[in-house]
Amino acid sequence: MFKDYLTDRDCYESLECYLYDYFRLSLQACAVKNEIFKAPYYNTFFVNGEPFLDGNPIFSAKNEITGQILRVVLDEDINYLCSYRDKEGGSELVVVGDLALLDEIKGIMSRWVHAQY
Repeated sequence: MFKDYLTDRDCYESLECYLYDYFRLSLQACAVKNEIFKAPYYNTFFVNGEPFLDGNPIFSAKNEITGQILRVVLDEDINYLCSYRDKEGGSELVVVGDLALLDEIKGIMSRWVHAQY
């Protein structure tokens, strides 16, 4: 469905929207208020306004109350799912994998959302 996301801008933007829509639906399912999140959290644009379109990150969100951050990075050179907490305080969960792992990535996103309330 999104296999050309790195070469087709429309496909990339559709994938981004898909993940942000999934995030919002996960918030609704857990009765977590959307207003407490900044999503996207990270800037994914160059100074000239052009988007990075490189999958790093394809999704990011920050809980403005707790400071918890979720960052999803798609990397087609990594064919396994990797997740870790950042070194500085452990407030950021970083999830890295390729597009084939999208369902597993969504599962981690859902669990992260569930842990926010």
